[in-house]
Amino acid sequence: MKRLIAAATKGDPDAEYNLGVMYDNRIDDHGNAVDPTDDNGNPIASNRTEAMKWLLRAAEHGQARAQTRLAELYAAGPAAARNYGRACQWFIIAMHGLNGVHRQRAQDGYDSARSQLTTTEILAAERRARDWERRRRAANPVPAPTPLRVTQ
Repeated sequence: MKRLIAAATKGDPDAEYNLGVMYDNRIDDHGNAVDPTDDNGNPIASNRTEAMKWLLRAAEHGQARAQTRLAELYAAGPAAARNYGRACQWFIIAMHGLNGVHRQRAQDGYDSARSQLTTTEILAAERRARDWERRRRAANPVPAPTPLRVTQ
């Protein structure tokens, strides 16, 4: 656990995601109930606040599975903490970075969360997802390709 926390603290998106999953202490990516333990085999209690903190960090770093997991927490939290708008935002973002069964999981989550929103709320979630993508592209610009030169 110490190594995982150290890597997550240094900004490793995969470590942030794994730490978030461990703190979430719900289910793994295959729908199986898990009971995570630390390096010494001691059980780790579920801590929604810590789970969301680490999943948000990983999601902000572009880790698509973290984006899906974060969206699921927003959609399935306690009634007072539930936020379908944020869930839709993160499901939209996640769908752009996933394929296959993971993309379908994000799509299904989006469809479910979307059904709880008004048209105005859906449009706001879509706008936030677009804004996030713009900020991400601006922060990580793709360099222009080097022109090909034909040598003779």
